[in-house]
Amino acid sequence: MGSGARRLSKEEARSGLQRLQQFIGIAFLLSASAGTYLLATDGSLWLLAVSHAVGLVAIVLIETALGILNLLSAKRAYLPSLAAAFLGFLLQLGDVFTAPQYNMTIQYFASYLFGLWAFDLLLILEVSVVSVGVLGRGYARYLARRKTRRGRELSYSKRGFIRAIAGLAGLIGVAVALGSIKLPVSSSAASQPSQASSKIAQASQTSGAIANTSSLRVGSPVYFDYPSGYPNVLLKKTDGSVVALSMLCTHVCCQCSYDGSTNEIYCPCHGSVFDQNGNVLRGPAGTPLPKVELSVDSQGNIFPVKVNGSSPCIQA
Repeated sequence: MGSGARRLSKEEARSGLQRLQQFIGIAFLLSASAGTYLLATDGSLWLLAVSHAVGLVAIVLIETALGILNLLSAKRAYLPSLAAAFLGFLLQLGDVFTAPQYNMTIQYFASYLFGLWAFDLLLILEVSVVSVGVLGRGYARYLARRKTRRGRELSYSKRGFIRAIAGLAGLIGVAVALGSIKLPVSSSAASQPSQASSKIAQASQTSGAIANTSSLRVGSPVYFDYPSGYPNVLLKKTDGSVVALSMLCTHVCCQCSYDGSTNEIYCPCHGSVFDQNGNVLRGPAGTPLPKVELSVDSQGNIFPVKVNGSSPCIQA
């Protein structure tokens, strides 16, 4: 549209921009649908990365609003739409680099995210909106130069683009900040794992042991951190043997829960189930839970030695 933009008529420019806005509107509504699908189906967003989930909610709402405005050919929505698509792409792609915050390697987290069709579709649509906006800049420039009400409504300029990005980033930032506020935990939510962890912490201060064989009971798990910050569970099995397992699911490193009624370990993010030996009973996890090698002294004190097994979760 470079030099040819000067030969455009007003009606051609308006018609061309209207077609662009129709495409942008449809792309945004599809992108918002993909984001909604992720929010509804990926439990790890809400259990592992609440701030990311809230940020995605904000992006979905913004894209839905802009999608509708573009379908209505609202000229003021054109530049903010390009800014929203550009910002949304950067934010979604940037999620990959937050992997260490959730105990995962960047490489594994990237392979997980790009394996989600809804995530890929969201990125493709946002890139498409930006690309179409760039290709059609001749229409926008022509109308923006016109001393008409429509031209003023378009407000097409580099400064306007930057202002739009700053405003949208502010909205998303506020949403993420609110979503990061931790609410007080009720007494009912303070479940057995946290109570057990405090007992283990007291024992660790005196002996460094995570438990004693005399205190272990079948169906009564003992929770401990090893290495620091990584949750594990110590179980006494019906045959009298003991096993210690990582409680981070080998799918996306969500923290699992032990069900004493079934002697199974369940991941609340995507529904993976493991037996009391850490073997996978139900996916999507495909790798057993790592085991913590144990050492028992003559008094029956149990000490963690090292972690055996493969996992995408980072361990020191």
